[in-house]
Amino acid sequence: MKVPRPLSFALTGWLAGVVVTVGMGSYWPMIFPAIVNNEHYYGFGPSLFAIIGIAVLFSSPGGLLGGMIGSRIPREGGLTEQYAMAAIMGVVLALPFACLGLWFFTGW
Repeated sequence: MKVPRPLSFALTGWLAGVVVTVGMGSYWPMIFPAIVNNEHYYGFGPSLFAIIGIAVLFSSPGGLLGGMIGSRIPREGGLTEQYAMAAIMGVVLALPFACLGLWFFTGW
Protein backbone atom coordinates (compact mmCIF):
# COMPACT_ATOMS: atom_id res chain seq x y z
CA MET A 1 0.00 0.00 0.00
CA LYS A 2 1.35 3.36 -1.03
CA VAL A 3 0.86 6.37 1.25
CA PRO A 4 -0.18 9.54 -0.61
CA ARG A 5 2.58 12.12 -0.65
CA PRO A 6 0.67 14.95 1.14
CA LEU A 7 -0.22 12.52 3.94
CA SER A 8 3.42 11.45 4.28
CA PHE A 9 4.49 15.10 4.58
CA ALA A 10 1.83 15.73 7.23
CA LEU A 11 2.91 12.62 9.15
CA THR A 12 6.55 13.73 8.92
CA GLY A 13 5.67 17.09 10.49
CA TRP A 14 3.55 15.37 13.13
CA LEU A 15 6.31 12.89 14.02
CA ALA A 16 8.90 15.66 14.32
CA GLY A 17 6.51 17.64 16.53
CA VAL A 18 5.85 14.61 18.75
CA VAL A 19 9.57 13.87 19.13
CA VAL A 20 10.29 17.46 20.19
CA THR A 21 7.27 17.51 22.52
CA VAL A 22 8.29 14.28 24.26
CA GLY A 23 11.90 15.46 24.52
CA MET A 24 10.87 18.81 25.92
CA GLY A 25 8.38 17.16 28.27
CA SER A 26 11.11 14.91 29.62
CA TYR A 27 13.31 17.88 30.50
CA TRP A 28 10.44 20.13 31.60
CA PRO A 29 10.72 19.20 35.32
CA MET A 30 14.32 20.42 35.32
CA ILE A 31 13.20 23.86 34.16
CA PHE A 32 9.95 24.09 36.15
CA PRO A 33 10.23 21.80 39.21
CA ALA A 34 6.58 22.41 40.20
CA ILE A 35 5.49 19.78 37.70
CA VAL A 36 7.21 17.06 39.74
CA ASN A 37 5.40 17.88 42.99
CA ASN A 38 2.04 18.90 41.56
CA GLU A 39 0.15 17.77 44.68
CA HIS A 40 1.54 20.86 46.39
CA TYR A 41 -0.52 23.12 44.11
CA TYR A 42 -3.82 21.41 43.34
CA GLY A 43 -4.02 18.09 45.10
CA PHE A 44 -3.81 14.77 43.31
CA GLY A 45 -2.87 15.42 39.69
CA PRO A 46 -1.91 13.46 36.61
CA SER A 47 1.43 11.71 36.25
CA LEU A 48 4.25 13.09 34.11
CA PHE A 49 3.45 10.50 31.44
CA ALA A 50 -0.16 11.75 31.25
CA ILE A 51 0.97 15.38 31.16
CA ILE A 52 3.28 14.67 28.22
CA GLY A 53 0.45 12.78 26.50
CA ILE A 54 -1.85 15.78 26.88
CA ALA A 55 0.87 18.05 25.49
CA VAL A 56 1.24 15.71 22.50
CA LEU A 57 -2.51 15.96 21.91
CA PHE A 58 -2.29 19.77 22.03
CA SER A 59 0.65 19.89 19.62
CA SER A 60 -0.61 17.32 17.09
CA PRO A 61 -2.72 19.67 14.93
CA GLY A 62 0.17 22.12 14.71
CA GLY A 63 2.55 19.37 13.64
CA LEU A 64 0.18 18.09 10.96
CA LEU A 65 -0.44 21.59 9.62
CA GLY A 66 3.27 22.42 9.74
CA GLY A 67 4.08 19.30 7.74
CA MET A 68 1.62 20.30 5.05
CA ILE A 69 2.85 23.91 4.92
CA GLY A 70 6.53 22.95 5.07
CA SER A 71 6.25 20.54 2.16
CA ARG A 72 4.98 23.34 -0.09
CA ILE A 73 7.93 25.67 0.53
CA PRO A 74 10.92 24.08 -1.35
CA ARG A 75 9.24 22.83 -4.54
CA GLU A 76 12.45 23.07 -6.60
CA GLY A 77 14.72 21.45 -4.02
CA GLY A 78 13.51 17.89 -4.37
CA LEU A 79 11.82 15.34 -2.19
CA THR A 80 14.47 15.27 0.55
CA GLU A 81 14.26 19.02 1.07
CA GLN A 82 10.48 18.85 1.17
CA TYR A 83 10.61 16.26 3.96
CA ALA A 84 13.18 18.32 5.85
CA MET A 85 11.06 21.47 5.63
CA ALA A 86 7.95 19.50 6.61
CA ALA A 87 9.77 18.36 9.76
CA ILE A 88 11.08 21.85 10.54
CA MET A 89 7.70 23.51 10.08
CA GLY A 90 6.03 20.72 12.06
CA VAL A 91 8.31 21.51 14.99
CA VAL A 92 7.85 25.27 14.61
CA LEU A 93 4.05 25.05 14.67
CA ALA A 94 3.81 22.28 17.29
CA LEU A 95 6.21 23.80 19.82
CA PRO A 96 4.00 26.70 21.05
CA PHE A 97 1.07 24.34 21.66
CA ALA A 98 3.33 21.85 23.44
CA CYS A 99 4.67 24.61 25.69
CA LEU A 100 1.13 25.74 26.44
CA GLY A 101 0.08 22.18 27.30
CA LEU A 102 3.02 21.73 29.64
CA TRP A 103 2.61 25.18 31.17
CA PHE A 104 -0.92 24.36 32.32
CA PHE A 105 0.49 21.79 34.76
CA THR A 106 3.28 23.86 36.34
CA GLY A 107 1.20 25.17 39.21
CA TRP A 108 0.30 28.58 37.86
